[in-house]
Amino acid sequence: FNDDLQVKKNSSPPLSLYGQLLWREFFYTAATNNPRFDKMEGNPICVQIPWDKNPEALAKWAEGRTGFPWIDAIMTQLRQEGWIHHLARHAVACFLTRGDLWISWEEGMKVLFLILEFLKVP
Repeated sequence: FNDDLQVKKNSSPPLSLYGQLLWREFFYTAATNNPRFDKMEGNPICVQIPWDKNPEALAKWAEGRTGFPWIDAIMTQLRQEGWIHHLARHAVACFLTRGDLWISWEEGMKVLFLILEFLKVP
């Protein structure tokens, strides 16, 4: 028991932290000289994808009523708590864009901003 109470030495950051920092720096660099980085149209580094326009499916995704329990649970948690794990964010984004709905990430971004604004999340 006493061994468990001893303070452990600082360890190196996990490898995943380095990966996350590399992604952050990659996107920072990509956005630096691209004023349209957060848009698809007019963005020279963005592939122009013919997204589906399906307001009903987008609303179900936003409300956590897709019929896919994992995705619905994540969206419900976001609305209730204002937070989801980064892997959960990845899951709902992939489901929206290329996993099932094939809806633009820009539409998803609008929904997420509305949810977080409603919850007054800084």
